[in-house]
Amino acid sequence: MKHILMVATGGTIACRQTGRGLAPSLTGEELLEMLPEIGKICKVVVENPLTIDSTDMCAEDRMKIATCIWQNYDRYDGFVVTHGTDTLSYTSALLYHVLRNLNKPVILTGAQKPMGGDPDSDAERNLLDAFRVACSGWTGVAAVLHGRIIRGNHVVKMHSTAVDAFRSVGAPLAGTVDEEGNVRLSIVPLLGGEPYFVDQVDPHIVLMKLVPDLDPSIFDFLARYPKVIIEGFGSGGIPQRLEKVVQKLIMSGTKVYLTSQCIEGETNLHKYEVGRRAEAMGAISLGHRTTVDAVAAIMCGEI
Repeated sequence: MKHILMVATGGTIACRQTGRGLAPSLTGEELLEMLPEIGKICKVVVENPLTIDSTDMCAEDRMKIATCIWQNYDRYDGFVVTHGTDTLSYTSALLYHVLRNLNKPVILTGAQKPMGGDPDSDAERNLLDAFRVACSGWTGVAAVLHGRIIRGNHVVKMHSTAVDAFRSVGAPLAGTVDEEGNVRLSIVPLLGGEPYFVDQVDPHIVLMKLVPDLDPSIFDFLARYPKVIIEGFGSGGIPQRLEKVVQKLIMSGTKVYLTSQCIEGETNLHKYEVGRRAEAMGAISLGHRTTVDAVAAIMCGEI
């Protein structure tokens, strides 16, 4: 049987009701006790580096997860990370960019409803499926939720409460897990050299969404940040009335990246005049990347 390290971090899957609402309290060991079927799939060892709501996660916490995996990389056949769904996509993307050239699986999962707290909970299926995929031959970072296997840099949460909340944006599904637990991989990641770990990231990034009547003075505040992502409209670009303040921001030394508010598609600064003017002043197109993936890639210094 394969040996899998389970890295438990809290989230809804580990929540119990308190007088102040749902709060994570179950350890990874307690989650496994509720699913003895996992013992038929693989041997599991548990680490509990965090027990928090994923809303509270910052870059330091995500790197703690990554470090836990990297320090144990040679000891296990794969890894399953239980995580809150609200920021699971951010952790998935960062792990994808800091854990490079993996030849083992790193599978993130979570739940919209707590384990054992609701007869309609998605927690049991998601956790079982995560271990199934971890033992399936998949390599690299992926999220496994509601029977979908999504590559780590394409995970997007589309619904705040539905158990069918996640989609693969910008790429097809990497595979599926049916209700009987059969794993079908549609993509086999290509290995690209020796695995290595990016141990330093820079979280000093601000993300700003354009609205039609945005006050230009907001860009004076953004000058304190070294990197700014602007979510524009459609294919991307800077409204003419904001061009001078954005150019001033770029000239001050801030890197300005442009992406789209659209969920699907790409940023294309060559299509329209507004995009070409933005590119001419030094703005950087994020192309096909999702906003979440772009944040992780910029934190790692890739773009």
